[in-house]
Amino acid sequence: MSAGSSFGRTIFQGFVIIIAVMLAFGANTFLTEQAQKKAELDSLELVLRDLGDSVDELRDFSHYSAGAFDAALVAYGELSGRAPYDKNAVRTALLRVDRNTLQLPMAAYKDMLYTGDLNVVRDRYLRDSIGRFYETVEHRLSVIENNNRVHIDGQLIPALFERGLILPHFAGDTGQDETNMANGAINSQLGAGFSHRRDPIWNFPVDSREWRTLRSTLLAAAQSYAVSENFANEMIQEAQRLEDAIVIYLNES
Repeated sequence: MSAGSSFGRTIFQGFVIIIAVMLAFGANTFLTEQAQKKAELDSLELVLRDLGDSVDELRDFSHYSAGAFDAALVAYGELSGRAPYDKNAVRTALLRVDRNTLQLPMAAYKDMLYTGDLNVVRDRYLRDSIGRFYETVEHRLSVIENNNRVHIDGQLIPALFERGLILPHFAGDTGQDETNMANGAINSQLGAGFSHRRDPIWNFPVDSREWRTLRSTLLAAAQSYAVSENFANEMIQEAQRLEDAIVIYLNES
């Protein structure tokens, strides 16, 4: 075998190796891109799922907050007026002002953060919109929870129940399914003929410390419910805008 043919074969083999490497690299790049596109699609579909569930939760929370706001002002209005008082209206209103904790599903977004899949969303504006939405949500949930802790747990509930102004029995709709169930079980166990004592609030004069404290806490609670309702409605609109943006992106991809 001549030196020329050996050299030519070596060149050919080298060329084949280079082609094979390039093909392998191209195939690997293609598979990587496909994997990233699938990760992007799966992640965005999960975000859409969470957004839809969030909108449902927010609507329920907004509805409850609006009802609690109205109830707080009904009670405040009655207790700020002159006798005779509509005691049944006051009792009904006071038992409808309570804490309602808001928790929204964020599993898909947190998974994208922890796994780095947020970076596989190719559209930079959409990626930024998702991050900003959930940052805003976490801030608002923190404000709502703080208002609950201060104005409802720390002021209103102690004014009503720790000081014994209202006996927490109720036969009507409180606006919360769990509380309605608990009241139904209590009423059923006590029996139809059982008669509760009069609420102690009516044993105090209208200018007593108990009434002044209650009026003040009702106003603070009403402010808290108004903030909660407003935040919930804003988050509904923002979630729906983000849903629309994701759907448009997926349809165009």
